[in-house]
Amino acid sequence: MRHFARQTPCRRRGSPSAWPLLGLLLLGSGAVAPAQEPELTAAGAAIATGSDLLESEILVEKLVPADPPARPMARFVPAERLEAGDEVHYTIRVRNPGKNPVTDAQVTKRMPFGLHYLAGSATGPACDIEFSTDGGRTFSAKPPNGDYTHVRWTMRRPLPPQSTALLRFRATFR
Repeated sequence: MRHFARQTPCRRRGSPSAWPLLGLLLLGSGAVAPAQEPELTAAGAAIATGSDLLESEILVEKLVPADPPARPMARFVPAERLEAGDEVHYTIRVRNPGKNPVTDAQVTKRMPFGLHYLAGSATGPACDIEFSTDGGRTFSAKPPNGDYTHVRWTMRRPLPPQSTALLRFRATFR
């Protein structure tokens, strides 16, 4: 099994002046806490492994509710600032840039500091989803408590060449 050789940087949407704020999680009334190391943002990193090279990209967004008549539909916006209770939507794009299918693809995402996984929200195409409560040492499909430290997707089918799989989960900010 060859380990992930390269990671594409997280795409940042929104105004460039707001980008430095991605490294901070804002807590309620003005208190600011830096994201826990080694992650520098709420997006952090996803470790992707398989039989060949995989690329990953993480999008972290919030759903802004509709506000008729000015905004008749809900929409997703980058989660640049979080307040206690905010729900965050994670999308991990795993891409096979090669010319051959990648077998045994597995993606592991550490839960960023201050975020709590929402039960039943992890999805992925033909994936077995497991969770860790001990810092990623062991994984189980149904761990005893809901305070997860990592989420892991294991793809049951090869990822075809030049294709992308979308892995998703939701979390709340404490």
